[in-house]
Amino acid sequence: MKRKTIYLSIVLTIIVISSGLIGIFLLVTFIQNQTPVDNHTPLDNLEIKIGETIYNFDPNEIDSVRPDLFQNGLFSVFDILVQLNSKGEIILNYHFNVSMDTYVIDSINGDTGYWWYQIHYSGGSMEKNIVRMDHYPWKPGAVITLYHENESYIDDTNSVFEEEVARYAQNNNSIIVPTINIVGYSFSVEFYNVTVVPHNLRNETFKNDVITAIDVIMTLGDLGNITYELTWFESFGNASYVHSYFVSKINTDEATGRCGFLYDVSGSFIFLSADERILISPESVRFYWGCL
Repeated sequence: MKRKTIYLSIVLTIIVISSGLIGIFLLVTFIQNQTPVDNHTPLDNLEIKIGETIYNFDPNEIDSVRPDLFQNGLFSVFDILVQLNSKGEIILNYHFNVSMDTYVIDSINGDTGYWWYQIHYSGGSMEKNIVRMDHYPWKPGAVITLYHENESYIDDTNSVFEEEVARYAQNNNSIIVPTINIVGYSFSVEFYNVTVVPHNLRNETFKNDVITAIDVIMTLGDLGNITYELTWFESFGNASYVHSYFVSKINTDEATGRCGFLYDVSGSFIFLSADERILISPESVRFYWGCL
């Protein structure tokens, strides 16, 4: 009798454990089949904040004032302002500054303060930048704010733009980067006075012969100075819309996990992928190993 009781206890224990395991399996299966919750800005976010006011825009209605840079249907942050002005949503006064190769805001709705902008793409966060507003591509899910920056910041930014244009003219309208640094996990190399050539990697976004930061890597590869690999990402992590190439390997150092190659232009680092950052003629470009 005692033996039967022990057997019965064992059987019941097995049933309970099996039921628990089945329950856990079903719970895991249920969770895996659910649509992930995205706490970030949705891709249909079509807003821009100017000061304290939010304006809506329709990307299908926007043409770029820089057809020398963007393909038809593609546009920059600045083009959104121009479209809002054309619809009478805002009053935008602006002009093109040849010495800086960019459009400059004179006033918005009569406010002549030092207007500048911040932007982040899907999954990102706001960050300071030194990128011409009419060069910064809009993407689905982008969050954009125009605000008043201090005068010294704008003056310093404008000086960088003027220096780039002057360097470009001195080099007979060629982009010659004085210093290029590549600091990998296991190596470090430096190159001087490199003439960067276009590879039209993103000619669905930019016009042919528009040079971006990723052309620096591709040019060094052409010259036999490095070997490299590029990887296309539709999305990653919390960023549901990426649609860019990233440098995934240089020489023997290959991106893994959260570590890989970042880059900056003249010391300015932002989370704008290298294949979307247009170059005029920067003082330096650096690709370096980092972990996020």
